[in-house]
Amino acid sequence: MPATGPVDGLERLIRSRRMTRSFTSESIGYELLDALLDVARRAPSAGFSQGVHFLALSGAATSTFWDVTGSGEWFSADHPGLLNAAAIVLPLADSAAYTTRYAEPDKIGAGLAEAANWPVPYWLTDAAMATQQLLLLAEEAGLGALFFGIFRNEALLLENLGVPAGITAIGAVALGYRSADDLPSGSPQSRSRAAASRVIHHDHW
Repeated sequence: MPATGPVDGLERLIRSRRMTRSFTSESIGYELLDALLDVARRAPSAGFSQGVHFLALSGAATSTFWDVTGSGEWFSADHPGLLNAAAIVLPLADSAAYTTRYAEPDKIGAGLAEAANWPVPYWLTDAAMATQQLLLLAEEAGLGALFFGIFRNEALLLENLGVPAGITAIGAVALGYRSADDLPSGSPQSRSRAAASRVIHHDHW
């Protein structure tokens, strides 16, 4: 049985969180946005490398994002309300922070001072965990959020934003106040959630 007590609130938050595809035009104050990002960054970090960054775009910068990546044209056909998002947050992963950390004396024995030696690129894993925390925090704050991929011109976008070479955006998070006409959408509406017994294994697959 699930634990009782404080965990109940977290469970409700996880179950209620969903992707938002229509926002109002209301802005998010920098104070709230920075508070969310500050907590979201407190996700696990391999070796406490802390190579995850958030780059928050608001105002005219969101228009530049939609234009450069082509995402605005893509979404305008079916989800025009998405372009009202008050902010676009880019979760960024810095692999060099990890290889540098694992070249230090207490970590060098792991043999991970070269990015190619990592069987799993934890800089991407850590960025994903921080992003999930941001999605949950947005829900808790009464905001809507959508995580989506950047499929065009990522390198050009990051160059225009002054992001150093070697840093990767794992996607983008649109943030804002959920519009009253926003309804649950996307693949979860046409595909059933797999039974727990199908994906939870004990002792053997």
